[in-house]
Order: sequence, then C-alpha cells, then structure tokens
Amino acid sequence: MKTYVKTAAAVFLWATSSTLSPVIAADCGEQPLDMPKIPTGEALTAATIRTARDEVLAYSDKVDAYIACMDQNGLKVAAFMTKEQKARRQDDLSDLHNERRDLQLALNEAIREFRRSRQSR
Repeated sequence: MKTYVKTAAAVFLWATSSTLSPVIAADCGEQPLDMPKIPTGEALTAATIRTARDEVLAYSDKVDAYIACMDQNGLKVAAFMTKEQKARRQDDLSDLHNERRDLQLALNEAIREFRRSRQSR
C-alpha cells in the first residue's frame, strides 16, 4: 500500500510540475514577450506604420497560438488544479489577451493619427 501511495504521489507531482512550471509545459513554450512598439509623433511614416502593422500581426499570431496551446494543456491538467490555480491561470491568459488587444487599439489609433496628419497638409 505504501508503494502505491508513493507512486501515486510521484505521478501527481510529475504531472503538476511539468504542466504548471513557469514555462507551463514545454509544448507551449514561454509566453510571448516581444510586444512591438507603436510609432508615435514624428516617427509616424507610411513605412513605420507598415512595419508596426506587420509586427503587431506576427505578435498577435504568437499570442493566439500560445493561448490555444495553454487552453489545450489546461484541459489535461484541470483535474489536478485547485480553484485558485485555475482562476490565476485564467487571469494570466486574460491579461495577455487584453494587453494584445490594447496593442492593436494603439496601432489603430496611430494609423488614424497618421491619416489625419496627411490630410491636414
């Protein structure tokens, strides 16, 4: 019986540590941290807007892939997580999504500002 308990505890620790570590499952990699900068003011040119747009789209794709992967991994480990862990995990993913949305909104505002500056010339 003691061997069974030790084995079960070891399996549980392995499953939770490999899925809840800071990297959160090597399958998903680390959270995307390379958020692009949005040009403002004098830096607003057609070229910088295009570059920022391409960078935001690439970053957004990374965020989508990461969140989808984390959702899939969450299905595998949910049974082993406490309510607090589940809530924290969901908050972290929601924060990442919201930061990405704010970046997209900032890009849209920069594009509008660029268009307004071209019209006033």
